[in-house]
Amino acid sequence: MRVLHVITGLDVGGAETMLARLLEHGRRHPRLCSEVVSLIAPGRGGARIAATGVPVADLGMEAGMPSPGALLSLARAIAVRRPDVIVAWMHHAQLAATLAAALARPWLRVPVIWNVRHSVADLAEEKPLTRLVLRTQALLSRSARAIVYNSHAAAEQYRRLGFGAPDQRVIPNGFDLAAPVPREAARATLQERLGVDGDGPLIGMVARAAPMKDVPNLLRAVAIARGQGLAARVLLVGKGMDEDPALLPAAFGLPEDSVIRRGHRGDVGDWLGGLDLLALPSAWGEGFPNVVGEAMLAGVPCVATDVGDSAALIGDTGAVVPPRDAAMLAAALVRLGALPTAQRAALGERARERVRARHDIRDVVDRYAALYRDAVRSAQATRDWARARA
Repeated sequence: MRVLHVITGLDVGGAETMLARLLEHGRRHPRLCSEVVSLIAPGRGGARIAATGVPVADLGMEAGMPSPGALLSLARAIAVRRPDVIVAWMHHAQLAATLAAALARPWLRVPVIWNVRHSVADLAEEKPLTRLVLRTQALLSRSARAIVYNSHAAAEQYRRLGFGAPDQRVIPNGFDLAAPVPREAARATLQERLGVDGDGPLIGMVARAAPMKDVPNLLRAVAIARGQGLAARVLLVGKGMDEDPALLPAAFGLPEDSVIRRGHRGDVGDWLGGLDLLALPSAWGEGFPNVVGEAMLAGVPCVATDVGDSAALIGDTGAVVPPRDAAMLAAALVRLGALPTAQRAALGERARERVRARHDIRDVVDRYAALYRDAVRSAQATRDWARARA
């Protein structure tokens, strides 16, 4: 079976990470032959996928709504590759792949699967262009053979927006369950590579500096927590974290040495387990946050806002608080940050076992393979029915 993955871009993000994991573990299904086409030039995520041996191409289009020229380029790519099924990752790629597939091989009706990685609690939170794309997608969604969501929250939200397809299902993210780096080694790596040392609970946030991630809310919460006696420090790691002037500690009444800011890093797995807590204060948009699962697998208790499926992921192994509520976030940080080291380690071990029991990447790969087969069979049944009526 030839599977063509079409994705908006291949830089750093949850969708790119999950696509890479699927392809890295693709040997479980050797009869699946995968290729990837990115609408815009690939970044770091493209290199990771290329390392699996899966062919990666890009259309070189500009960011934004797909142009007629880009649609024709994608249609040609589909016609040349002759896939049995197309999997479209992220909104712009879903729109482009659906239209391009109709242009490329209209007589064969190649099934297109939309892979939704985002939640939409409030459409007004999205950028104007994204709102336009979502409304257009709602009109076209029944032409998709299937829609797969990575969170139950997103599935319900998108159905309310009018998304519909013959097959809609939820497949959460999966993780490689290889043994994590021991805490002592991870902590030593933090000190060596990121210059993190000193006393007090270390709270980490690993994400890009984007409005939906609401980094200021975390810094406000840390300031409150410190005022309540928790001598916490916060480590911010991700694209733009080290450059955004709005995240300077002084703006939140925090001492300079209590906030460590670093840009994107490719070695997060080496030191993630050295954190005392991981925080994800997102205001909106999360589906199934990879970084929370990765931190839990590393034995780190997590505090996240109740966005997407964060609550279902964390369960009783951490804390979930309302978005945009610095006081509640601070209370959770104080409660978990003040735990004795042994109790926090035990909580982290429960978090690790929760991920191991529920989110094995091998199971997720199998579920995707079943989805592809079902989409191809359904499309073939539709073609047979049409020929019988002709």
